[in-house]
Formats: sequence, structure tokens, C-alpha cells
Amino acid sequence: MFRRIADQYRNKTAVVIGSGGIGAAIIEMLNGSVSQLVVGDRSQAALDSIVLPATETRLSTKIVDVKNVASVSDLFAFAKHTAGTVDYLFYTAGILNLESLSETTPVLWDNAVDINLNGAFYCAHAASELMIPQKRGSILLLGSIAGTKARSGARVNPVYNTTKAGLAAFVNAAAMQLRSHGIRINSISPGPTATAMMGLQPKTVHDAVSEITLDRRQNEPAEVAELALFVAAHGRFTGEDIAMGGGAGLGG
Repeated sequence: MFRRIADQYRNKTAVVIGSGGIGAAIIEMLNGSVSQLVVGDRSQAALDSIVLPATETRLSTKIVDVKNVASVSDLFAFAKHTAGTVDYLFYTAGILNLESLSETTPVLWDNAVDINLNGAFYCAHAASELMIPQKRGSILLLGSIAGTKARSGARVNPVYNTTKAGLAAFVNAAAMQLRSHGIRINSISPGPTATAMMGLQPKTVHDAVSEITLDRRQNEPAEVAELALFVAAHGRFTGEDIAMGGGAGLGG
């Protein structure tokens, strides 16, 4: 990480929602950079499995159900009690749907919206309430290039694409509301990334990756985490949705 960016994390508190995949890579990179790291996840087993090299960073964990406003409020109250403040929020929780439009039931639709979109709003709102009095803070939401383009040759799902597009629109509008409070909010939108979620995709999707990316491969979670930390800490980004597709977001 560039030294100037790394300095932005020193003596700061970061909250990470979602401890798997890209979230795990963000947690690993924040360890040793921030003074306080609070991780929320719906699974206690996932939280218990976080093992980080010993550093000066203090790690705290708590169960959170991002679909539940009260649970989200409890998490941020815990973060404030534990760390005194919240300087950074990284929202990486998400669900991938593989159903076609005809297979997408209202229950499936609502669950994806609750996790991918509503949960991001609940967490961003709760974080901003703690950031406004201190006149500083940075919020980073994990989107997807699926929010911009439904790739031909790849399995797409209407609700997943819709929720990721919604995140980008939310970030753009929220940034204007938060600007006067010294708070920045952005999203990054990676293309296919080597996570457990990507592993759920059928072989045809994996085959398509080699056709639509520059170097014929998926992102590594650490590569996406590097972008997340850079955008979150760099003072010139706000209201932006930054794509990282390796070419997967190009063309029709």
C-alpha cells in the first residue's frame, strides 16, 4: 500500500461487515494498519475462524443480521462502546442468486434485496450517524460489474444485478448528502473474483471468464481488497463506483 494511504489508517477504527471472501482479504490487510478492527458476520463460526498474525490492532467481533435494523444498530453501538468511534466502514456482505427471471420468486427477490441493498443502507446509515458528529469518515460498499452490465455468455440474475446497480445509485446520492459532514462514501465493483460465491457459478460462467478478461483469469480477493482500501482512504474519491473487471465490463 502507498505510504500516504497507509497513514490514513493509523490510529483509526474500521468496521468490516462480512468476514468471507473479499471481506476476509480486507480484514487481513487492515490488521496491523488500524488500531481497532470490528468485524460483523451472521455466522459465529465464521467469526471464530478469524485468525490474524499478532499486531497492535485490536480485533473485536460480533454477530450481525444485516437484514435486521435492530441487529445493525446493536453492532454499531458495540463498535462505539469498544472503540469509541468508527472511521471506516467496509460493507462486503452479499448473496448471489443463480435463478432465471421465471425462477425468481418474490421470496428470493426480497431476501437478495434485504442483504445486498437494504443491509448496505442500514449499515451505511448507522455508520454515518457515528461519523457526522466527528466530521469525518469513509464508507465503502462492495458492488459488482453485474450492476452495470448483464454479460452475454454468463449466467445473470435479475435481482442480483438490480441490487448491485442500486448500490451505485445509492452511493452517488448519499455522497451529496454526506459531503457537508466531511464523510465520503464510495463503492467498488469487481468482476469475477475467486471466492466461494464465484465457486457456485456453473462451468459455463467460469469458461466465459477466460473469454472476457484481459489476462484470462478472475480477480484475486487480495487484489480487490487493495482497491477497497485505496479508495476508502483516498480523499479525492466520493460518490464514485470504481470497476475492477480485468476487461469483463467491456463490450456487449
